[in-house]
Amino acid sequence: MRGGVAVLAVAILCAFASPTSAQWCEEEVFLTVGDGSIEIYHSQAEYNCCGWTDIEVVRDGFTIEVFEWEQFEYGPCYCLCCFDIQVFIGGLDPGDYTLTVWKTYNNFDGTWTYESAGTWIVPVDGVSEPVVLTNYIPCADTGALDEPLSWGTIKALYR
Repeated sequence: MRGGVAVLAVAILCAFASPTSAQWCEEEVFLTVGDGSIEIYHSQAEYNCCGWTDIEVVRDGFTIEVFEWEQFEYGPCYCLCCFDIQVFIGGLDPGDYTLTVWKTYNNFDGTWTYESAGTWIVPVDGVSEPVVLTNYIPCADTGALDEPLSWGTIKALYR
């Protein structure tokens, strides 16, 4: 009887607990400008734990848009995790660029929700070779092995 009451109590607590976040993300975008290049580091971008992010860079003259597309192999789960995203864009002509970083969320009905992570005017000098490099790092807290592992890290280890 006590076991049944304990199970019921846990079930009630779980029903009212919000499983929407496995980590606390402090999103921030850092920009580094080099000769003919811009490097974007989107630290702790918050996305669904069970997905990954494709990165697309669209350049039109002195306007650059970076799209972070949330993708899923099997669908979302009920938690959010922190991810690090890096983008390096080289081969830029000298001038002032308008740079926007977009977070895009899959609505699972063929549409997407766009959320701006920020827009900046970035002055670029010098020259470099044309290149676009992207890097997506799942669960940004995976490097903190001296601390207890978060639920997002544990799930990422078993993907």
